[in-house]
Amino acid sequence: MPVRGGSILLAAAVAGAALGAGPAVGAKHRKARWVAIKARTHGHTAARGAGRPPLVGTQPVTTPATTTPTTTDPTTPAPICPTALGVTEDEYHTYVSRSTLCPGSILIQLRNTGEDPHNLEVLNLDTSSTVATWDDAGPGDVVTKRVTLVAGSYRLFCTLPTHDELGMHTVITVG
Repeated sequence: MPVRGGSILLAAAVAGAALGAGPAVGAKHRKARWVAIKARTHGHTAARGAGRPPLVGTQPVTTPATTTPTTTDPTTPAPICPTALGVTEDEYHTYVSRSTLCPGSILIQLRNTGEDPHNLEVLNLDTSSTVATWDDAGPGDVVTKRVTLVAGSYRLFCTLPTHDELGMHTVITVG
């Protein structure tokens, strides 16, 4: 004796197969999908998104006094001015956490994420004078210095042989 509704199930299965539907594979499918995703990233997933180094710092911006009174909304925060700069170096790249700073005392943190030693020199492009230098930092080292920068453009670069020529440099603006 035929099972009632069996023909409906058979028709649904045939229609689903014709439309490209397959049997549900459950957890095995999810695991295979995760393996495929990991394979596309060559087994390495980033701990945090690419972008700027984590060092941050701010101070209030000072502006000259104006002769006309202004009204401000008390909920609007005062503008901020960065007082810290993160510099990350790896093989033939120099990344900075920001490209613009305010003049004054700046905390600069050099982080070597490469496999080779790297160092850093800060050169004032307006006066062609060296403002600060860092000794060689080994892989994984973090070295911090406080420097005073006046308004102008500064070139940050690694002074090890051929590193600058291979791309380990950047320019920041102060002011």
